[in-house]
Amino acid sequence: MNRPYVIINCAMSADGKIALPNRKQLRISCDKDIERMYKLRNEFDAVLVGIGSILTDNPKLTVKEKYVKNPCQPIRIVLDSKCRTPIDSQVVNQITKTYIITNKRCDKTFDNNVEVIECPKDIDGLINLETMLDILHKRGIKTLMVEGGGTVIWSFLRNGLVDDVYVYIAPIIIGGKMTPTMTDGLGIKSKDELISLKIVTIKSLENGILVHYKRL
Repeated sequence: MNRPYVIINCAMSADGKIALPNRKQLRISCDKDIERMYKLRNEFDAVLVGIGSILTDNPKLTVKEKYVKNPCQPIRIVLDSKCRTPIDSQVVNQITKTYIITNKRCDKTFDNNVEVIECPKDIDGLINLETMLDILHKRGIKTLMVEGGGTVIWSFLRNGLVDDVYVYIAPIIIGGKMTPTMTDGLGIKSKDELISLKIVTIKSLENGILVHYKRL
């Protein structure tokens, strides 16, 4: 399988949470990490999130000129198996292209910068990531930045489709048994299924730290 170079980039609290217990978005990154994120996003061909992030946070997934002059806007990719992306969501605005990856025929009408791409399911009934990555590679996407949410990040890691992981860890505690974490999904069933990472660098960013891992 040919696929893009894939990284995960996310921010979490010291206890691994990425949002409030009610799933509402919470700013976790410090100013320097936000700047780093936009500069990193500017370097990638595409940025990907799941439909949960779109419905909860309504992100643009673009690069702000405040941080990058004359930005190279990445293609925005939404994993949306049931084609629930609202036609007025910010991720489908005219700033750049958007691919909506779905398992079913989509009857919605988007602007011409949006393309709906049908992709088969995996054994769990989710979008088959290997097939999707092959499709993206054939369309010229060589680098992909995965930004969430937890279920999407887990799926990429579980399937061994990640090259690097960047995690900003803020010095805060959020708590909550059901609070979204960096990796949701079903998790592993035994220690034999552990996903191993290698620490490449640890860097201080204001009061938090940025950890760069390689997937072993």
